[in-house]
Amino acid sequence: MKQFVAFISLALVLVSGLTGCSNTWSGIKQDTRRAGQATGQGIEKAGEKIQEISK
Repeated sequence: MKQFVAFISLALVLVSGLTGCSNTWSGIKQDTRRAGQATGQGIEKAGEKIQEISK
């Protein structure tokens, strides 16, 4: 019986850890996407400023 309880406890810990990792990975992907979009917008604005200055 003690082994069964230990096995169930270990399984719950592993499932919780894997769920946490999944959520973290999703957050990393969202942050990366937002950073890429912000970088693209910054490059566009810099290009517009360069065009204004060169006129």
